[in-house]
Amino acid sequence: MSKRLNTIMGYYKPAFFHINVKTDNTFKNFSDKDFSIFIHEYVHFIQDVTTTYGLNNMYVYSEYIRYATNHAYNSRSEQIKTPIRPTPDNEDNVYLNQKICSLTNGDANSILRIIEIKEISEINEPTYVVGSMNDNIESIVLTIIDDKGDEHFTVFGALCLMENIAYLIEQYVSKDCIKSPDFPYSAAEKIVEKLHPEFGKNKLNILALCDISLLYSNPGRVFVHLLHEMKSEKWLPTIPENIYDNYLSAKTLINGLEEITLKDNYEHISSVVIAQLKGYFNDTIFDDLKDWIHFLVNTAKKIRFNDKYFLLNIAKDGYFRENDSLMKILGTLGTPLVSNSLGNCTMHYPGKVKGVELLYFLALGEIISVFENGINNCGIYNICEIYKYNVDNRCKTAPWERSQDSILCPFAMLWRHWKLKGYTPLIK
Repeated sequence: MSKRLNTIMGYYKPAFFHINVKTDNTFKNFSDKDFSIFIHEYVHFIQDVTTTYGLNNMYVYSEYIRYATNHAYNSRSEQIKTPIRPTPDNEDNVYLNQKICSLTNGDANSILRIIEIKEISEINEPTYVVGSMNDNIESIVLTIIDDKGDEHFTVFGALCLMENIAYLIEQYVSKDCIKSPDFPYSAAEKIVEKLHPEFGKNKLNILALCDISLLYSNPGRVFVHLLHEMKSEKWLPTIPENIYDNYLSAKTLINGLEEITLKDNYEHISSVVIAQLKGYFNDTIFDDLKDWIHFLVNTAKKIRFNDKYFLLNIAKDGYFRENDSLMKILGTLGTPLVSNSLGNCTMHYPGKVKGVELLYFLALGEIISVFENGINNCGIYNICEIYKYNVDNRCKTAPWERSQDSILCPFAMLWRHWKLKGYTPLIK
């Protein structure tokens, strides 16, 4: 499924609401460099909840969790064979959804310097699900020449768009932005240079088009097609805001059958995601967490359609410590869980004195790692150690065993809550 976005200096883990900044400083004491990294990852959090693509990614994860837990329940033994991976004949479309997500994500391998995009081509990549409405995905393949003269063939997809948006905003709001590899961080800009250089004279045009493309199910393909369309029609935005005005009312094809507006499609998937995320936590002890989910997704929807130029405004307002548009979004939407290298965490939930227990989302990701990849250790050990969850050696070898304890850590709480107490994953 989706990958961590950015990893060298920090990362955002899509669908699990976790930003990590690789520093020993706490959030209140972030240096300019720390906060610059945070902004990059915070943009990924914004993309997670304000784009159709980000919301769909959450849906794909939720369907996999349902599949994996049912797989455990339906097994003839309390020993669960891992990894648990859907197959093409899966009737619930879990395999198909994962495959589509993987293909439309595109590549994220690093190419330090792009000297030339030699060719931009479109290929059909099979999903290997016979009889599906989506038996092929149209992917954009770039033939790239790097600064050493080497040739690379790489797929331009949603990951490139997300990274290019975050990198552009980081450059606009930071005084000392660290240079990142051209691929994936400037891949969209390089495509514009080749296909429609006039459009790219204002980089905010590129930011806006990347953002609009993430409201479609195959963002990389849409980005390239819209560029071709604009050039053939000789349409050039007077200001970047024109791009939102022109395309937000567009229609998109769903399952090859129905055309609906981007807004209607977004609203549909956001309502599904709220239900799916709340479905992880069917107990009154999780009520605060469910309230946060409802707040987060609905607030993101209001921002997307009532403040449609918000990303442009953040970029235009400049240096982050004096950026009113950024502070407005932070104050309205809040933050996910933000951790540093030591495991210290913070979050901001607007209107609440205290936050909610977002470690449950981190634990959710760890349980998926057990199911999907056969991992036998819990990756949030250092955070739990700081927050007094009585960590012990089982956290590093068999965290599910902690569901037998009287005092439960987040991993153990979810394992028991999902009625998996007594089940033991078989790790190869």
